[in-house]
Amino acid sequence: MSSCDESTKNGAKQAQAATWRGFTYLGVSSLQEASRPLAAGSRTLAEADVGDRLCIVALNCGESNRRLHGMGLTVGCELQVISQTGTGSVIVSLGDRQLGLAAEIASRIQVIAAELYAAAASNSHHEEANSMPAIQSKLRDAPLGARLRVVGYDPTARAYKHKLLAMGLTPGTEFTVTRHAPLGDPTEIEVRGYQLSLRKSEADALQVAVVNPGDSDA
Repeated sequence: MSSCDESTKNGAKQAQAATWRGFTYLGVSSLQEASRPLAAGSRTLAEADVGDRLCIVALNCGESNRRLHGMGLTVGCELQVISQTGTGSVIVSLGDRQLGLAAEIASRIQVIAAELYAAAASNSHHEEANSMPAIQSKLRDAPLGARLRVVGYDPTARAYKHKLLAMGLTPGTEFTVTRHAPLGDPTEIEVRGYQLSLRKSEADALQVAVVNPGDSDA
């Protein structure tokens, strides 16, 4: 261990007695895992500046990954750099704990600014939401002539799932609404070239999405 690393560890222990609830130092262990190319917008923890708020995007520390996980250092966790030496050793705060990492460890951990990580996560969730089909609340509310696709089954209607599967209404199956009887019972649909009547309880057990023009498998 270098003299700078030793100074970092000793300084952290002295501060612990005064203000810190706990301090953990991770030195060099087996680093058999090769360093990976930096992801876009990321850098290593050893390159961070004091005060930076960061999120981990990769660990790359081989057998030491397990210990890092035990310390709470996992992909996506947010931390703040509170001390950094010229050799790359760092001390970070994670919640109410302080963790000291040797340069060899810190230089493997890839991080990104916390605000960028949050923005990327938000965009990802937004894209996933936009890519999800718009699920109708009730099949019987769909207008006549609507082209729909089965996307699932109401988890509270397990008794009807096997019956619907036996009718050929498997996930991905498309059908057309042809008739709604008074009070919505039954609802008639055309599926796989034949007419099928669904009682209200059966129709309500289906989760369906509108098929956009050009998306139909028919």
